[in-house]
Amino acid sequence: MMISVVMPSYNEGRYIERSLKALRNDGVDEIIVIDGGSEDSTVSIAKRYADVVKSSTIYDSPAKARNAGIKMARGDIIAFVDADTVIARGWSEAIRRGFNNDIVGVTGPAYPLEDGGFTSLVSYIISYDILVRFTLSIGRPHFLGFNAAYRSDVLRELGGFREDVVVSEDALLSMNAYKRGKLRFLPKMVVYTSIRRVRERGIAESLFYLIYNGILVTLFERPFAAYPKISGQ
Repeated sequence: MMISVVMPSYNEGRYIERSLKALRNDGVDEIIVIDGGSEDSTVSIAKRYADVVKSSTIYDSPAKARNAGIKMARGDIIAFVDADTVIARGWSEAIRRGFNNDIVGVTGPAYPLEDGGFTSLVSYIISYDILVRFTLSIGRPHFLGFNAAYRSDVLRELGGFREDVVVSEDALLSMNAYKRGKLRFLPKMVVYTSIRRVRERGIAESLFYLIYNGILVTLFERPFAAYPKISGQ
């Protein structure tokens, strides 16, 4: 089972090397970086580790970047990791073990990449473990774009990620994939992702956004119309 990993990026020079090293050391078969026209060292770093690197301002959203990567990927399974996210050792093996004939998509827990203290750790466990498991249990799964993997044939049948929304395109994709087969939460499919967005907005605002937007997506499939862009610098 070949695993291709698609990583969108934009000015992630501070983070991307660590992310790519972890993927390469964990034995994934193919790494594809789709960059939105970075003006820092992101692309030059990516070229040292990735099998495919494409950079253009036409990839101006994570959805567009991921969809471009889906078209290029050669794997039976296509996984998604963000440039500020580091996979734990054994991540790719967890994915391989997690798929069988009935499974079309998998995800796992996420923890803070940087030390954000006890409150930050708890908020991540609530946000990216408990809530993800809960939404899956009620048939409205919210898989996160920085830690998800799907069968490549299912992704292409679904047309990939919606490009007409600016947020929650990852949750909307998992909700559509749920109609095609079973999805699983894999406790060993662990990633560590940057808490810079939480630091900028604060934990209270971040949780409010997550919960309120989550309700809109779960009930009406209508995410927020705007999402503040945060550069890697």
